Amino acid sequence: MAPSLIWGKNMRSKKECRKEALARRALMSAKEREAAGRRITDFLRDSEEYQLAEKILVYASYRDEVPTYDLIEGALREGKQVFCPKIEGQAGARTMSFYRIMDPEELQDGFQGIPEPVVLQGRHYETGKNSRDLILMPGTAFDRQRRRLGYGGGFYDRFCRRAQGAVRIALCFDCQLLEELPEEETDIRPERIVTESGWI
Repeated sequence: MAPSLIWGKNMRSKKECRKEALARRALMSAKEREAAGRRITDFLRDSEEYQLAEKILVYASYRDEVPTYDLIEGALREGKQVFCPKIEGQAGARTMSFYRIMDPEELQDGFQGIPEPVVLQGRHYETGKNSRDLILMPGTAFDRQRRRLGYGGGFYDRFCRRAQGAVRIALCFDCQLLEELPEEETDIRPERIVTESGWI
């Protein structure tokens, strides 16, 4: 049985919201994206959640997403354990796992061209209830109630249910914030969102 949508007044579909937010994001110039990304990274690195984190689970940015490579390199220099996601399995039964990387060069094109770890043996992240772990979530659209739309695969929602003790923070540009998003019962909200303007 499909999960039920939780609708607000005059709610648009997830597809419509994704389309609008992605179109807005695509209009940002490379210079604007880089400057906004630096501000987001600075806000994040100054946060207690980041400073206390021993393990950082972070996506490797792709195309016009909030950039994460400077963040990854900084966390590695600080001695934090950095884990990046990899999509595994066949169509219809795909899952997302995280693997530790020691260097950004260990990331290569994987599922749908997205950078993924290539060294896997002995590097798997074990989900549990460690409150010092920090998950940095990407997404297509967000609102100020911390609702989040991913890319439609549900990978982060399923993973976050397994990693219940970890802190969840989403990275997004201001232009990706919409007034109100539809939400399903299975959707997982980040505990905080950071944009180039600050925290939500």
